[in-house]
Amino acid sequence: MSPNPITIAPIFPLWLIILLLALGSAAAIFQYRLIRKRLGHNKALGLSLLRLASISLLISFALNPSRAERREHEVSPALAILVDTSPSMGLLAHAGKGSRLDEAKSLLNGGATPLVKSLGEKYELKVYGFGEALKPIETGDVSRLKAEGKKGDLTDALGKLAGKNSLAVLLSDGNLKWEGNKSTGIPVIAVPLGASDGYKDLLIKRVKIPALAFRGREVTIDVTVKGYGYSGLTLPVILKDGERLLTAKNVRLGESPGEETVSLSFIPEAVGHHDLSVSIPPQFGESLASNNAVNLSLKVVRDKIRILMVTGSPSLNYRFLRTTFKNDPSIDLLSFVILRTPSNILNVPVQEQSLIPFPVETLFSKELKNFDLLIFDNFRPHPYLRAGDPEKVREYVKEGGAFAVIGGPNFLGEGGYAGTPIEEILPVRWVGKEDYRRDSPLRVKLSRAGTAHPITRLSSDERDNLSLWRNMPPLDGVNLMEPKRSGTVLLESTGEISRPILTVGSYGKGRVLVLATDYSWKWYMGMVAAGKGNWPYLRLVERMVRWLTKDSGLDPVQITLPDRAGAVGQEAEFRIRGSEEGTISLSVFNPDGVKIGSRLKPAGKPGEFLGSFLPEKGGTYRMKVETRTGYLEETMAIPGLLDDLDGAPNHERLKTISASTGGKILGRDDDLLKEIQAYAARAQNRFVEERRLPLWAKLYILVPILGLLGLEWYLRRRWGLI
Repeated sequence: MSPNPITIAPIFPLWLIILLLALGSAAAIFQYRLIRKRLGHNKALGLSLLRLASISLLISFALNPSRAERREHEVSPALAILVDTSPSMGLLAHAGKGSRLDEAKSLLNGGATPLVKSLGEKYELKVYGFGEALKPIETGDVSRLKAEGKKGDLTDALGKLAGKNSLAVLLSDGNLKWEGNKSTGIPVIAVPLGASDGYKDLLIKRVKIPALAFRGREVTIDVTVKGYGYSGLTLPVILKDGERLLTAKNVRLGESPGEETVSLSFIPEAVGHHDLSVSIPPQFGESLASNNAVNLSLKVVRDKIRILMVTGSPSLNYRFLRTTFKNDPSIDLLSFVILRTPSNILNVPVQEQSLIPFPVETLFSKELKNFDLLIFDNFRPHPYLRAGDPEKVREYVKEGGAFAVIGGPNFLGEGGYAGTPIEEILPVRWVGKEDYRRDSPLRVKLSRAGTAHPITRLSSDERDNLSLWRNMPPLDGVNLMEPKRSGTVLLESTGEISRPILTVGSYGKGRVLVLATDYSWKWYMGMVAAGKGNWPYLRLVERMVRWLTKDSGLDPVQITLPDRAGAVGQEAEFRIRGSEEGTISLSVFNPDGVKIGSRLKPAGKPGEFLGSFLPEKGGTYRMKVETRTGYLEETMAIPGLLDDLDGAPNHERLKTISASTGGKILGRDDDLLKEIQAYAARAQNRFVEERRLPLWAKLYILVPILGLLGLEWYLRRRWGLI
């Protein structure tokens, strides 16, 4: 190192310092001439030189002389070690000896001199658990790391470390997020974990499913299956709706690794949200079984409501009801009218008869399940239905079908529903021997339940609705019945003894309605004659159909699910509409049936709310909305993160990462400590520290000044000048 130089930094302008020196010199010359005659030449010259030296030394301090000290320092680079803790790190490593995370722990803490200790002694070392988030940990806590959560974003992590670290060491199997087009500003040394050789797994890689499907129309779902270590394997891909098998198709995997796509088609029979699942059977030796199945959600809607109506005889009631159905574009009606009984004797060959026979076998054995609503209008079933057909009607309703019975003389009389399985599902029972009365007209009124029920709530204003029903034309014929416990009376007759006119109920998964009159057509003609139009009748029929077919638009509480289900780790939202504001509570249950946290907040409009929850894993979640009058349940299938289900080591991605960041990839046989130190040496930084020490600030510099002034004073005193 070169000698420390002396530098100056004048505190006054240089010309002023020179002027002061000139004045000091003049003062010394003047003193010499003044004392030369008294002391002689030599003594006067000595005192003057002493005075000149003192003045010159004092004025020189204005030059602010400093001694510069320089010292060179070396700075150890800061290293960051990232230990991948994504779920795939919990899979088996080389030769099945522990997990990949165990392999990382062994590389860092194994041996007589652990790698983290050796690096920590020479460098500024920080260790991070790298998963869904970047978490700094103490070097001693490496052994406590667990493989959990979701895969991490390396681009984001390196962005946080850049500028603070000179080098990043990544221990991973390569199953991480990486955007290679973004600059990180920090080189990465990648240490691959796990082995691709010998890895065996089958997984569902991708599923393509439509957002919406129509009941009765074919739906196609494309499923991509990927395999590692299973060349030439043929296995089935299974599609289920809950526990019910919809379809299955074989797929054959060629090379390993390889992908094959198969299309699964089925025809949905019921409307609503369907919780589907696609799965492949586990195979011997698979490393991961949780990726063999994926949960899906499919919303199925009606393109049209299919109605089967059987009428016992031609009537005005049938005419107006059929006209109403035919004028509704959302309804597809198939109707049959009984024009003759089996007891009628016709002396005409069958091939010459114009009336077709009632196709009872086809309708009740094959086609009944394809209808949304079955209506018996003043229909006596005994002469026409076979022995097992009433049981089929009961099963149809139990499984979710809708059934409506419209009264008349044939309703409960001889050959009616009494004693059949159909009687079991009806919400009313026959009273006494007389089942049908046609005498003085009977007016109707709303029951307490009818004032709030969506079927009979024809007007949104409660007073207008009551007045509307009070002014409805009377009925000339009614069936005499009483409600069962399972029935809810909406309309009843006025008078001393109230008889149920319109009663609803449920049986199994289906809904049932009984309109105990064949004169409801008078609510059409009578209101038109009164100048009030036919809209009350049309709205009543429309709402009866919608309620029976479970149109959610009529439910007092409704849950509207999003078109696309959310994802794991993302908040899932759904809309709730309730008529009882302030009395709604929400509960959400995960796929294991455990209640989880949920939120319920107003959506802005009265009676509307937003419900939400955070799914932590894939599966079917159940939402339960409770009010004072009941509850409503809905399910939402949250698909798993397909990208996170591929646990095969991705060492090619690690090579790409190290190459694009200017780093290096190390093999298992490499000396990790030596390689890291060699790479870190390139990032070694040096800097020179320079310090300036003013000379006048030193005490020993003042000694010559004091010595010169003291010597001058002494000589002056000795020579008699003082």
